[in-house]
Amino acid sequence: MNEHCLLNKRHLRSRNWRNRLRRNLLLVVVLITFSKPLFAQDRILDAYISQGLKSNQGLRQQDFLLQKSFYALKEAKSYFLPEVNLNTSYLDSRGGRKISIPIGDLLNPVYSSLNQLTSSTAFPQVENVNQTFNPNNYYDAKFRTSLPLYNPEIGISTKIRKEQINLQQADYDVYKRELVKEIKVAYYAYLQSEEAIRILESAVSLARENLRFNRVLVSNDKAIRTVVSRSENELIGLEARLEEAKYQSKSAAAYFNFLLNSPLDTKIETGETIQSEPTTAGNTFARREELLKLESLAKVNTLSGRLVKASSLPKLATFIDLGSQGDFLRFNNDTRYYLFGLTLDWRVFAGNRVQYRTSQAFMDSKVTGEQISQVEQQLALQSQTASNKLNAAIRMFQASKSQTALSQQYYQDQQKLYREGQLLHIELLDAQNRLVSDQLQQSISYMIMQTRSAELERAQASYPFSN
Repeated sequence: MNEHCLLNKRHLRSRNWRNRLRRNLLLVVVLITFSKPLFAQDRILDAYISQGLKSNQGLRQQDFLLQKSFYALKEAKSYFLPEVNLNTSYLDSRGGRKISIPIGDLLNPVYSSLNQLTSSTAFPQVENVNQTFNPNNYYDAKFRTSLPLYNPEIGISTKIRKEQINLQQADYDVYKRELVKEIKVAYYAYLQSEEAIRILESAVSLARENLRFNRVLVSNDKAIRTVVSRSENELIGLEARLEEAKYQSKSAAAYFNFLLNSPLDTKIETGETIQSEPTTAGNTFARREELLKLESLAKVNTLSGRLVKASSLPKLATFIDLGSQGDFLRFNNDTRYYLFGLTLDWRVFAGNRVQYRTSQAFMDSKVTGEQISQVEQQLALQSQTASNKLNAAIRMFQASKSQTALSQQYYQDQQKLYREGQLLHIELLDAQNRLVSDQLQQSISYMIMQTRSAELERAQASYPFSN
């Protein structure tokens, strides 16, 4: 009779347990169905993203490179303007080639006759002259102003610089999107580490309460000493896991602050932690910056071919010199001069180098065209794969959330039975370990789900940037 009553009690307890499981499962499903995102936490994350976009060192380096491209464009445009140069030279020489001028042999007889006729010495004797070719104590200073009249290479080079700006801008945007993804992943990793700390702190608190309760049982001869030893070992293990979780949290916070270019020990705001599911996006994605970069590269290759062809065309320029030349430290109307002219430069033959370089640029354009087609397929595959991973992560999170709710209720029931003396201590520890494990798994599943969401957002280039 007693055995039959015991069986009835166990059957009733099992049926009540199953009913509670059904009610809790239904409650979890309802919460998952009607859950809403936490806008406060989203605002905090958006603020951190804005901070990272302003202060990240890697992004600032990309910005400097972009500014460098703008200056390169201004440099290319400056070749259309006149160029003024100051050229000066001073020469002092001795020796070298000479020319003999027999001035004395030509003039001295005439001067002698004149002196006899005039009975005077008004016409002195003159020495012959030996003049060197190299100038002595001579200077030449001038301002040369030159202006290209026809040079197709300048115009094509300017167009290339413009496309290089677009290419650098695409690099800058790619880095920005990668940075946004990394900030989000690091932020959710930090949230997961904080959640793990809270879970383990709660588990340590429960373990301490169980240890206190078991000590009371042992002191009242209701249990043996082994129960206390097992509880102490369980508490030590949980405290060790808690210290490890704190270390991981510090590392996660340091990496997050590193992305923001903030001191590594800066406190991170999290807001109220509510685990909600992200909204899944469709398979369409915006025009990826990687494709824009390749398209700009294709245009650069095309323009490079045109630049090679333009190098074989004639180049016409004009110049004017305004200067002074003569003996050193001598400046007057006789030394001043101007010189105006035109220059024509035309490469007539260069061993077919132009044709070979044009063919190379054409092959570069063909390679870039194939890369664009390949990258389009890769990006579409990346977007589809990221979407599938996010859907799988959402289902895993839903399952872990439901499992955690059931484990919580199961532990509470087992704890109640243990306090009533109807359950072994090892069964209570098993329920406690299962609860802690499920709670940690839920936090990890939430982090994975948010990480997959950030990866899908990156694959679809859907994060909005302000102009």
